[in-house]
Amino acid sequence: MIKQLSDENRWIGLLAIVYTVGLVGISLPSLRPLFLPLTPLNLLLTLVVFYKVNKDFSGSFLILSLLVFLIGFSVEALGVATGILFGSYAYGIPFGFKLFDTPVMIGVNWLFLALSSYGIVQYFTKNRLLLVLVPPFLMVGLDLLVEPVAMKLEFWGWENDVIPLQNYVMWFVTSLVIHGIIGYFSPRIHAKISFAIFGIQVIFFALLNLILSWNF
Repeated sequence: MIKQLSDENRWIGLLAIVYTVGLVGISLPSLRPLFLPLTPLNLLLTLVVFYKVNKDFSGSFLILSLLVFLIGFSVEALGVATGILFGSYAYGIPFGFKLFDTPVMIGVNWLFLALSSYGIVQYFTKNRLLLVLVPPFLMVGLDLLVEPVAMKLEFWGWENDVIPLQNYVMWFVTSLVIHGIIGYFSPRIHAKISFAIFGIQVIFFALLNLILSWNF
């Protein structure tokens, strides 16, 4: 048990270090061009750490993961193509390789955020309805922090530089659908890694909001 906990802490510690270094690199204008292209690797590392600590490689969990990834990516691709779902927006370069003008890594982002938010709520309750209804509020709350940073760093851009209300509504609806599917599978998600990943995201983007508001 001691070794297992030590392994968990090492992986979480690695993630915290990577995000801290990334925060410093993105905050400094001179280093920003070097750090922004590393975003896809950072997202991939976050996903790897989640699975490494969560330790569920069962067939059902892998199928669930694939479904969440595909839903997240597909909704974003449809949103970019039509401008109907989230509003009119387009992705920039930092997110890496695109398919249908949509970064593949955005599906990865949806995946670890959805699973982590579910894991957080699962720590407090086993009520199936709450496990579907509450996580989307966490997801939308995080998106409120992410959007201003994403625009300033050109991860994506909105028409007329205005974030429409429908973006947050669609984030909630998409999250609701995804968490309904997660709830159907009823996985047992590791609480520590869920809190760690979501907490790191909140701290990272909250600090970037403050720093970039001074720099820009």
